[in-house]
Amino acid sequence: MSFFLGGLWILGTLAVLWCLLQAYGNHLIFRRSRTFRAEKEDTALAVEDVEFCSEDGTSLHGWWFPKEDARGVLLVCHGNAGNVSDRLWIPEDLQDLPLHIFLFDYRGYGNSGGLPSEKGTGLDVCAAYEVAREKIKAGMENPPIFIYGRSLGGAVALQAAEKLPIRGLILESTMTSILDVGLRFYPWLLPRITCRHPFRSDLRIAAVKAPVIMAHSPEDETIPFDMGEALYRRVPNPAGFYQLTGTHAEAGWQTSPEYAEAVRAFILERLVRKEDQGLLNA
Repeated sequence: MSFFLGGLWILGTLAVLWCLLQAYGNHLIFRRSRTFRAEKEDTALAVEDVEFCSEDGTSLHGWWFPKEDARGVLLVCHGNAGNVSDRLWIPEDLQDLPLHIFLFDYRGYGNSGGLPSEKGTGLDVCAAYEVAREKIKAGMENPPIFIYGRSLGGAVALQAAEKLPIRGLILESTMTSILDVGLRFYPWLLPRITCRHPFRSDLRIAAVKAPVIMAHSPEDETIPFDMGEALYRRVPNPAGFYQLTGTHAEAGWQTSPEYAEAVRAFILERLVRKEDQGLLNA
């Protein structure tokens, strides 16, 4: 009897440990926040609240930044922490481009319902794409929609880019997979068996038909530079890889002027094809 009870105690302890490892792993991946650190009124730009639903019925929220002379849309997939209120600097930095900009929160972030997961974020970015498509009257096969994904947002962006017609993809400071990051920094979490959200960008990127521009910093302490290089080597239609400066939080177009110019050129060169102009002006 004591042997049986001892076995149950061991199994129970292992089950609790398993749950704790998974919970901690999920916390590392999705550092979400419901608290808004800024409101849309804090920017001088025009902005609209957008309420929409994912395919599974999860309620989602985003901020749409309309541009009077826009000829396309930039769909923004943010990183794993905070929410849209931490990203007002993106539309403010890019207000010179003829683009509507759509910031949205994944499920579990900000005012979006539900809890985040790999599958869920994939449904969410595809739903956000459809909102953008509807708003620009995109009755064309390849609407002028670009996706920008930073850090975890790069992995989320790829879930849409691998199957939807986009004009271009911008990936910044992103990884080959969450599994690779776990194996590099958290081997004690046993990522091969506990990682529920592997985000295998290294496998998804082969299906992306749109041109891809990427950037990463050698000083990145969160997602190693070699992961960015390895992911870029798998891009079917590469359009440039740019070396950034600064840590993971610092790196970007604000600290790397060459990359900032490259992003603008990448978008402007691919924004509107002649055959699309009539549809956009309809």
